Amino acid sequence: MTFRISETLDIEALAAFYARKGRIHLPGFLTEESAQGLSARIREIPRWNLVFEALGKHYDLDAEGTSVLPAEQRERLMAIVHEQAGKGFAYLFDNCPLYDIYHHGASPDHPLMEMVEFLNSEAFLSLMRRLTGAADISFADAQATRYGPGHFLTTHDDAVDGKNRRAAFVLNMTPDWRPDWGGYLNFFGPEGHIEEAYKPTFNAINIFSVPAAHSVGLVAPFAGAKRTSITGWLRAGVDPLRR
Repeated sequence: MTFRISETLDIEALAAFYARKGRIHLPGFLTEESAQGLSARIREIPRWNLVFEALGKHYDLDAEGTSVLPAEQRERLMAIVHEQAGKGFAYLFDNCPLYDIYHHGASPDHPLMEMVEFLNSEAFLSLMRRLTGAADISFADAQATRYGPGHFLTTHDDAVDGKNRRAAFVLNMTPDWRPDWGGYLNFFGPEGHIEEAYKPTFNAINIFSVPAAHSVGLVAPFAGAKRTSITGWLRAGVDPLRR
């Protein structure tokens, strides 16, 4: 399908707001048809990975397979993840690595390959350059993320040497999210206070400059849905997977 950006956005005013704050929560980013189509495509993702940080290493496991592990093994895994989180940077959520899948060409029929192309279209990238003021943005990487009960992402700033990340984006795709369910995108000040927090709002895109201290709050065990989004970074330089 063809994804389209809403034509009602006042880019000049939004860019001025972003220049002042370094971040923005922008509801109604896609046209309604595009947003509903993207939501449907996300539901068609054939395989999700459970990703987490444990013992100082990144792990990818099959999410469906992990969900049916014996209770003792799941509890042991969670204990290791929580120990890491108690000491520093850690995360636990489901993902689908769209950027890698697209460039490796292993699944050309994947339901979200057109979304990767949209995020790297001139229509999207030029709008992001105008909005963020980062004129050297040249490509976007992306993943689908899904936070269920107990999932989280602790405080970090997205700065990685050599990645040339100018800004991060989160395009939320969960309808009817309740505040009590957690999973907010939190931004922190120098003393650790939450300066601002964005609710996962359907068809709202959150964009923020890199680096910026932020987290995804713990999703409550009683949450009635999963916090689903398309996330990624707006980057400068040559796309390393296109070389």
